[in-house]
Amino acid sequence: MQWLITGCSSGLGLHLARMVLSAGHKCIATSRNPDATPEYVVEIEKLGGIWVPLDVSSNNLENLIQEITEKHGFIDVLVNNAGFGDGGPLETYSTEAARSIMEVNFFGPMRLMKALIPHMRERKQGVIVNVTSAVFWAAHPGVGMYAASKFALEGLSESLSGELAPFGIRVIIAEPGEMRTKFVDTDKVSHVHVPEAYKATPAEFVLNFITQRDGKQDIDPERVANAIVQQVVSSPNPDPPLRLPLGTECLELLITKTSTLSKLADASISLAKDCDFPKN
Repeated sequence: MQWLITGCSSGLGLHLARMVLSAGHKCIATSRNPDATPEYVVEIEKLGGIWVPLDVSSNNLENLIQEITEKHGFIDVLVNNAGFGDGGPLETYSTEAARSIMEVNFFGPMRLMKALIPHMRERKQGVIVNVTSAVFWAAHPGVGMYAASKFALEGLSESLSGELAPFGIRVIIAEPGEMRTKFVDTDKVSHVHVPEAYKATPAEFVLNFITQRDGKQDIDPERVANAIVQQVVSSPNPDPPLRLPLGTECLELLITKTSTLSKLADASISLAKDCDFPKN
C-alpha cells in the first residue's frame, strides 16, 4: 500500500512515516517546508520513502496532489495529520487567527479528501485516517477554536464513514491525547494574552497547565503511530471501529463523556418528547 502522510516534520507524522516504511509499505511523507528538517528528509528517503513539500493551506493544494499522484501513483492510505494548536479566550481571539486554524486543521484535510476520494472510489478501496484529538470528548476552556476545528473534522469524518462505505473506503478517526511532541509551541502559549477578567479562571488554568506539561506528557507518539498502522493493515473486520481513542487520557475522557451523555438522555426524555407533534 502507498501512504500519503501530511505533517511529517516532527511528532506523530514523522513516527508514522518511519512505521509505515518499516512495515514494508510505500510512503510519501510531506511537510510545509522540507528544508527546515533536512535530517528527517534524508532519513525517510534512505528508508525508501519519498518526501515532497505540501502546505495543506495552499491555494493550489488540489493541483499539488494531482502532480503527486501523476508522478508516484495511486494513494491507498491518506493520513491527515498536519495541524497546529492554539489557545486563548474567544473574545481576544482574532477572526484572522480563527480562519487560519480552520484552514489548516479542517479545510486542508477536507480538500485532500475531496481530491483523492474519486480515485479511491473508482478502485473501490482506500483508507482515510483523520487525526483529531481527545479534545473531542472534552473541549476545555481556553482552547475553543482548536476544539472547533477538531469537532468539525470529527463530524465530517463520521458522515463520510457511511457515505464511502459502499465504495470499500474506510474512514478512521484517530484521537490521541497530549503526546510528548513539539506540537505545542510553549513560547506561543505562554505569551497568549489573558485579559484581567480571565485571570484565575478555568481558561487561564488550562493554558498554564498545557505549558507546564510540555515534555511531560504521558502519551508516546511512536506507540500511537504503531496503533494507527496496525488498525489500517490488520485483517478485515466486519465491524471496524470508526474512532480510535489513543492514550489513557482520551479513554478516561471518553468514559466520563459517555456517563454524562447517558445521564443527559435520561433527564431529557420528557422535554424532548414534548417537542414532537401530538400523535393520533
